Amino acid sequence: MEKRMNKEELIEVLKSLKIDKNEFWILSSGALVMREIYPDAGDLDIAVTERGLQELKDNYNLKQKENGWYIVNDKVECVLDTKEDWKIEKYGEYNLQSIEKYYEFLKNSNREKDKARIPLVEEYMKNR
Repeated sequence: MEKRMNKEELIEVLKSLKIDKNEFWILSSGALVMREIYPDAGDLDIAVTERGLQELKDNYNLKQKENGWYIVNDKVECVLDTKEDWKIEKYGEYNLQSIEKYYEFLKNSNREKDKARIPLVEEYMKNR
């Protein structure tokens, strides 16, 4: 992941993915970039439904990591999850991780890069 991706580049990656748009949602920094809260993302993390995971398995040589995530390609990783309304927000033509759910994740994270994003997310939630 040497080159970080801005919103336009993320959208290009999303358009190239061989998966139904309703079978995945964008997580973490990718969701922040799509909302224009954050300038770029090192990779694209997505959560997928069972059907979405099967679509990816049919179209890519997925490699499962020790943490349960799958490497789709050099820019995309995915994790299997259940699609529930409270986890997802529609944003344009894509589904994003709900800002509240991501905020909870950030508050419970010990990683410095996550802690640094808390004020950005708080500001976004306050102003929307």
